Amino acid sequence: MSSNVTDPFLILTILFAGFILSFTYLKGKIDLSAFLASGFVGILTIIFLGEFWYFIYVIFAFFIAGNLVSKYKYEIKKRNGVAQNIRTWRNVFGNGFSAIIFAFLYYLTHEKSFIYGFLGSMATASADTFATEIGEIYEKKPRLITKPWKRVRVGTSGAVSIPGFFGAILGAITIALITLLLDFYHNFTNSEILTTLLLVFAGFLGSIADSFLGATIEKKFLDTHLVNFFATFFGGAISTMFYFIL
Repeated sequence: MSSNVTDPFLILTILFAGFILSFTYLKGKIDLSAFLASGFVGILTIIFLGEFWYFIYVIFAFFIAGNLVSKYKYEIKKRNGVAQNIRTWRNVFGNGFSAIIFAFLYYLTHEKSFIYGFLGSMATASADTFATEIGEIYEKKPRLITKPWKRVRVGTSGAVSIPGFFGAILGAITIALITLLLDFYHNFTNSEILTTLLLVFAGFLGSIADSFLGATIEKKFLDTHLVNFFATFFGGAISTMFYFIL
């Protein structure tokens, strides 16, 4: 299975990706390393997913939605000292590398469940991003996920809040809806409703895993980006396993 490089829609997609990346870079949202890493991720996605290359639009959705939600009540985040700085290749690695692993596994095996793994990992990345960006504007101190009776400062690794949970669900829904929209045109899934619910479920669980890892081993053994990688891989693995019940 391979993508058709003469497909005009694919060519337009590549041009669109170049425009989005260039615009974001010129606006100072990402540095050169993130620009190059994002382009590399996009190329690998198209190659590895073959005839399902159009799921690169899931990455576009995450990229655009993540940048938009980061602007939400930015002044509050800045005042709390948790506003996101310019993104680097490490952000790309943390949020996108596990998706590439699942895409590569599909490339090797043509096993459709790994496409679900790709989608589940991106749903997790989106859920975690939304949870962080929305949770950080919560006026009350959040709670530590491993010690829910303990309140901690905003931005603490492993901190959770009700708004953050809703943010995680919203982030996962964003990816699920883009997948659903793509499915209307390509008929990839056996059940649109179950697939949508699966991606929301996998994304939310992945974001919970991220918080748990953040509270237990982040800073002791792993940095934030490695925690993101393991969490997104977990969300993708959940999605891969549950594929077989759809």
